[in-house]
Amino acid sequence: MEIEELAYRALLKEVELTPKPGLVDKINNGSHKDMDIETFYASSRAIKPFVGRFFDYGKKALHVEPKLFFENLRCMGRECEKEMFSATKGVNTHKGAIFSFAVICSCMGRVFAKDGCLELSKLQDEIKDICRGLVKKDLAQSELFETSGAKLYKETKMAGIRDEAEGGYRTVFQRSLPFYRKMKNFHGEDKALKLTLLFIMSITTDSTLFARGGVYGMEFVKEKSKELLEKVDILNLDSELMEFDRVLIEKNLSAGGSADLLCLTWFLSEVDL
Repeated sequence: MEIEELAYRALLKEVELTPKPGLVDKINNGSHKDMDIETFYASSRAIKPFVGRFFDYGKKALHVEPKLFFENLRCMGRECEKEMFSATKGVNTHKGAIFSFAVICSCMGRVFAKDGCLELSKLQDEIKDICRGLVKKDLAQSELFETSGAKLYKETKMAGIRDEAEGGYRTVFQRSLPFYRKMKNFHGEDKALKLTLLFIMSITTDSTLFARGGVYGMEFVKEKSKELLEKVDILNLDSELMEFDRVLIEKNLSAGGSADLLCLTWFLSEVDL
């Protein structure tokens, strides 16, 4: 399967997973008043062709030094963002996902060009190389704190998705991907994705949550997700998630960053590595 088709399917897998706490799904819009599932469909269609461009750029720019490679990639990512915003009439559905797909898929292209195949360890090393110094450059030395991720760093010194990228997406590669594969063997894909979302929510510094609920909101969701994972009866998983959804809607909390990492988890699980 083409890489762009797989990424497109990953975006759909995430938004169509139902129920999800505080997030847009087939039942409701979660804690979001400015978007619904159709907004995500439009956004996903806009992003799809860029994924192939990210991968092809990685293959063709094999000998471009990492700093320039990343800057060129960022320009491509901004083009993708413009198409997303045009498709969604200005709603930010997938800005974080675009950043991550740009980084991961371009690095896939570089690894493939070097080795003729993909290995998780080599892919992760390539991501670390491309994103080296990203937190310092974007956040630690920046005077502009306009994004949720930047504001999170200013207040807590936690760097969110930039830290994930600079560390080679360790939450996905070392934690959520093995967890998902194990759960899938026991419970099948649907329940495994729901459990993995809870797992990611229980361990992730999510700037989307921070933007809506501050540090309290992040910690509340982490603790509640961990509690559900420890006690949930798999047969009652959906009802527990629906109750969690009700609570997060009431508190206006949404773990959008965790949803992006779930999307990446499924994507990497399906790539022929």
